[in-house]
Amino acid sequence: MDQGTITYREMVVAVILQVIIYAIIGALISKQYILFPLGVIIGGLVAIAMLGSMKKTVETIVLLDPETAKKYGRRQSLVRIALMAVILCAAFFFGEYVNPWGVFIGVFSLKFSAYLQPCIDVLFNKIMKKEDKR
Repeated sequence: MDQGTITYREMVVAVILQVIIYAIIGALISKQYILFPLGVIIGGLVAIAMLGSMKKTVETIVLLDPETAKKYGRRQSLVRIALMAVILCAAFFFGEYVNPWGVFIGVFSLKFSAYLQPCIDVLFNKIMKKEDKR
């Protein structure tokens, strides 16, 4: 398996772990035991979709010439930013059905997953070494 796919999977795990933690803590703090976790889950799903988009963009960029790759990367980045803005606006518009701050925190979990990825990588490597010894 190539390193990009491994990193992608580790970051997805990091997002999922954060979503679980943020949903529990946020529900307890906000006393919204359904709306807040629902918002965090929606935001987490958007974060995973954006992560998949970034992976696809990187895989495409390495095949393009430098000038086209630069334009393609910028365009895809703008698409992801627009998607985030639309999702957050929709969350605020439908605030009675979902907590918009939960959506924001869920989407923001993508940023922290980049910092957690090295820790998850170490954990996965330890698990793989244990399985190899069996």
